[in-house]
Amino acid sequence: MSFAKIEVLGIPIWAIPLDKIAAAVVAEIERTKPKKTFFYVNAHCLILAAGDQKYQKILQRASLVYSGGFGPVLASKILGQSLPGRTPTPDFIEKVFAAAQDKGWSFYFLGTEARSLLRAIKKIRQRFPKLAIVGYHHGYFDKSEEKRLLADINRKRPRVLIVAMGSPKQEKWISQNMDKIDASVFWSVGALFDIISGKRSRGPVWLQRLGLEWLFRLYQEPRRLWRRYTIGNLEFIYLVFKARFAK
Repeated sequence: MSFAKIEVLGIPIWAIPLDKIAAAVVAEIERTKPKKTFFYVNAHCLILAAGDQKYQKILQRASLVYSGGFGPVLASKILGQSLPGRTPTPDFIEKVFAAAQDKGWSFYFLGTEARSLLRAIKKIRQRFPKLAIVGYHHGYFDKSEEKRLLADINRKRPRVLIVAMGSPKQEKWISQNMDKIDASVFWSVGALFDIISGKRSRGPVWLQRLGLEWLFRLYQEPRRLWRRYTIGNLEFIYLVFKARFAK
């Protein structure tokens, strides 16, 4: 399954509509070699990548980069090539789990707080009782614990390692460790487990469709997110128009 890529602020993003992305991800997982990386980007990720060459190169080398938010979609339109729309991981992950359950693919879940992760796993197992979740670990570990973690993942040999640590930490961790890990696919998912567990709520559907879910998140966590969604949004607009007029 082949889709065009549209470059937004130096990052090639797959132009995949929401109704096709689950099938595209499943097709990529089907092919086990070479190892693959799946990453999402949103406006915040693109801002970080513009100022972090290491993170930028990781995204540029990824097997699949998709638009997890409205920012890249808007930017693509301003830059003259339109992405078909947002493809947030929570909107299509269940289709991937359903296919994986039928195919017998195994998963290892890494990230977030232990309590939230366990709640997410419980809900996933209720929905997909035959999905092979062969292991899991919270995302708060030091270097000494990391050695044991890598050993555990390699004992379990998952087909897919899902990492939820937030960007760019999760992508950098994957890049630094994937050669040491016996898995085929490495997929960063941000707050996915917190959303599934109920720890974090998504905005109303109408806000999502308008590309304004960030307002709901800002309302939920003003102290943590005010800078990202005020100064950050202005910085994103500046970078996009700078790229537009540089053409």
